[in-house]
Amino acid sequence: MTKKETQIILTRIEKWYARLQTLFISDDLILKAEFAWSKEPTPFSDRLNLKYKPITEGEPWGQKWDSAWFHLTGSIPIEWEGKSVAAELDFSGEGLVFDSNGNTLQGITNGSIWDKNFARTRVQLFEKCRGGDAIDLWVEAAANSLFGVFTDGDPAKESPHRFGWFDAKVEKMRIGLFDEELWHLYLDVRILLGLAKRLDEKSIRRARIIRALNNAVNAFGDNQKLTSAARDCLKYELEKPASASDLKVSAIGHAHIDTGWLWPVRETIRKCARTFTTQLNLIEKYPDYIFGASQPQHYQFMKDHYPEIYSRIKDAVKKGQWELQGGMWVEADCNLISGESMVRQLLHGKNFFQDEFGIDVNNLWLPDVFGYSAALPQLLKKSGINYFLTQKMSWSQFNEFPHHTFNWRGIDGTEILTHFPPENTYNSELDTEFLVPAQTNFKEKEFIDEFISLFGVGDGGGGPKPENIELGRRMANLENSPKVTFDTAKNFFNRLSKHEKDVETWVGELYLELHRGTLTTHGLVKKQNRKLEWKLRAVEMLWSCIPLENYPSEELDSLWKKLLINQFHDIIPGSSINLVYQNTHKEYEEIQQDCDSLIALAGQSLFDQNTNSFVVANTLSYPWKGMINIPESFDGFSVLNEEGEPVSIQRTKDDLVAIVELAPLSFTTFSKGEPDELNFEQGHGLTLENDLIRYEFDKKGQVISAFDKEAKKEVLGNAGNILSLYEDRPNDWDAWDVDFFYRDALLEIAESTDTIPGSTGNVVKELQLSFTIGQSTIKQNIFLFPHTKRLDFDTHVNWKEKHKMLRVHFPVNVKSEQASFDIQYGHVKRNTHRNTSWDKAKFEVVGHKYADLSDHDYGVALMNDCKYGYMIHDNILDLNLLRSPNNPDPTADEGHHQFTYSLLPHKYDLIRSDVMKESNCLNQKPLLFNGVQSNKNIPLQLEGNGLELIVLKKAEKDDYLIIRILETNGRQSSGKLSLTGTLIECDLMEWNDLGSEIKVESCLELSLSPFEIRTFKYLNSISTVTM
Repeated sequence: MTKKETQIILTRIEKWYARLQTLFISDDLILKAEFAWSKEPTPFSDRLNLKYKPITEGEPWGQKWDSAWFHLTGSIPIEWEGKSVAAELDFSGEGLVFDSNGNTLQGITNGSIWDKNFARTRVQLFEKCRGGDAIDLWVEAAANSLFGVFTDGDPAKESPHRFGWFDAKVEKMRIGLFDEELWHLYLDVRILLGLAKRLDEKSIRRARIIRALNNAVNAFGDNQKLTSAARDCLKYELEKPASASDLKVSAIGHAHIDTGWLWPVRETIRKCARTFTTQLNLIEKYPDYIFGASQPQHYQFMKDHYPEIYSRIKDAVKKGQWELQGGMWVEADCNLISGESMVRQLLHGKNFFQDEFGIDVNNLWLPDVFGYSAALPQLLKKSGINYFLTQKMSWSQFNEFPHHTFNWRGIDGTEILTHFPPENTYNSELDTEFLVPAQTNFKEKEFIDEFISLFGVGDGGGGPKPENIELGRRMANLENSPKVTFDTAKNFFNRLSKHEKDVETWVGELYLELHRGTLTTHGLVKKQNRKLEWKLRAVEMLWSCIPLENYPSEELDSLWKKLLINQFHDIIPGSSINLVYQNTHKEYEEIQQDCDSLIALAGQSLFDQNTNSFVVANTLSYPWKGMINIPESFDGFSVLNEEGEPVSIQRTKDDLVAIVELAPLSFTTFSKGEPDELNFEQGHGLTLENDLIRYEFDKKGQVISAFDKEAKKEVLGNAGNILSLYEDRPNDWDAWDVDFFYRDALLEIAESTDTIPGSTGNVVKELQLSFTIGQSTIKQNIFLFPHTKRLDFDTHVNWKEKHKMLRVHFPVNVKSEQASFDIQYGHVKRNTHRNTSWDKAKFEVVGHKYADLSDHDYGVALMNDCKYGYMIHDNILDLNLLRSPNNPDPTADEGHHQFTYSLLPHKYDLIRSDVMKESNCLNQKPLLFNGVQSNKNIPLQLEGNGLELIVLKKAEKDDYLIIRILETNGRQSSGKLSLTGTLIECDLMEWNDLGSEIKVESCLELSLSPFEIRTFKYLNSISTVTM
């Protein structure tokens, strides 16, 4: 045939193929139905308490996020005896089908609005019916689809559909005869048609496949009775074996279920139930098939809400047909959460799988996370995780990642074997259209014989269908196709580990060149997460100073898990709908209140009552010097430190404040002194100055000079504190993305409408600035303390923008090709130039508490207490403060925000400066307990430059303390740990000891390698040290 003739025949085949899919069900009968509506989900056990009424096909039943129970009844005609019967159930959205006894049968979803292959509306009822069988089904329906409800990409504020819409109606409630032989013909055609589309147009194999398919069309002749004849035409081509050079595929059934995204978490519980039920049924039908699922939180949902499903999962795990995957509690974001949050994700995740199933999961499963911190390899290896899987790096905008299989080396030198599925998706359909190009594109194909495939549609799609499994079986040994075997990820990685010494190494972070806006969107979510991470650390440390029998283990377990679920990779990044954040903020408030209660209770146990004193707790292993608010009862009196010396106090406009010095890991008592009346003293002019530095502002609110007296150096290259408003309309993903062209879309630079000197004295010098920018207002209280060069910008924004972005920048007199950025348990260096496409792509990067630009002699850090999106180019330090996307949450970031950023000029480079100490002090303020005094202290001390105590808590399962220490400077650091008791070094999971017992009478000498984390069990400890 000529090329044009071949194309005409292919079109004929494709039209026939599409027609086959409409013929699977015949002689369909409509079921009798009644339904009961409810706004919130109703359990099966309570469904009869609802009010029911009849409903027929075509009738509406609910609006967005509504729920309903449908009761479907009917009977199978006698003449259908011995035939296969299926139901077609489509209620517009999603649903879970139950039998009359409450057993779950299958999840259903109408996915055709997104992709016809996503829909799952057919429910197999009988392989061979008796005839006359009664139909008695219950369906719990939800008025939302795979991806939530319908939304406008950029809704107007006054739109009635601002938060989406969904008109649920009954599409189909029928039973019919299922033609299984025709279904198999369709699958045969799909396999060969996929090959024809993917093979070279001049290949012999393609020509013969097209000929066979055309013969099958002719043999079928639009007569279903001739289905077997049509299949016979294809048999020869389907039986041609794969070659020795074709790769192997380890196929694992998969359903990526977002814990919260375009639907609230309450819907995730039901999405899990629908998906897991469907997969359990497939496991029974196909004994060679294996399904896998990550996220212990989802298993906990089943245990709590669907115990019957959970029991079946346990049985499937024992049979080896269900694989537990991924060590984290949820598939968490890996840019924004702290190092200890990463540890707790792993600790709670792995403990759950071990406790509930007796299985130690040794892989991290994060196929959809928006970039991966260079701190992860060490955390994983020290948690017993040896392998890492993702595919998200294939989404990068500019540069193609050079490997699919490689060793990933982290900041401390730890390496972990990593694999990216070469299909570049976690929603494979396991057919030739997916796997043939994957085989071609696999970057290590010259020496590795297999890759992994994650097949099945998640998020309510229910995971793999029977079709996917049948397609995989057809590719077990098929010419020009990789050879498919159903297997576990564990087995795959075990085989892959044989190539660990052969693969290339990638050093440093896995930076996703996309979704950079998630470093900033929903700023309050990010702020609350960081504040609560620090607060939980403080709570644990306080209770570690009290006899361990009183330790609130259950309460802290619950609080941590509330925090961990909201670190899911579409919640904390700010890319979920408004309903998700209503629940998130509710849970954050609960954590906050419970932490405050636990802190107060700890104070009652630790300290003695004394109305004339207060205690300040410093839980950092750094000395803390700074400003605190003095209790009202001390107004009119001097304040004395523990040596009986008065501390500097000052009256500001609203408060009485003092400068205090606190030793590391200490409880310090301050007492009421003699009567001492203080008056408010207002500063003069627009200069803030101490013995170390002088800052000059102009009337625009910009810093026009920062003169370092100690270094005799002007810090700024041009005016700083430049608050800039940009148009922010990314091309594709509104909440997710910041595109590089924003730099050319500057709308406005804020200029102060009011500059008022605040109070001045021995504690603080203040300046108050007011700005308007766009439709928003900004108020800044700027603080300079006498002992530091650090300048704090306490910033309040009433944010009323849409599609705008607020940033601040400082040009500085420092030139360096690299800048340092704080990440989880360490820091990374990134280039400040744009020499390569890889450098250019990093125009917005993550930094936690600071970003620092230093040469050997001098540097400047831009610190913050809750922001993450930095841009450092040449000599510009730039921080993303706020965004205002309109999708998927039209209210994202609207309203009031409070945050602090700080400028810290310093001598020398980062590790010889106070940047790390000051950034910790900015983020972890001391705790004040009023009306008490202390004669106790924290039961250990840590000394040594570059060493930091990051955790002191009770062990998860035993009655001893856990001590975790970090090397912060990225070099070999030594010091000593002062305590009395017995230590045993262990892994992060607290499962495995890494050495023998160490008896410590006073102190233990320590030496840590760059960025090393060491964890110790502290046995027979004395809870507190009495002074």
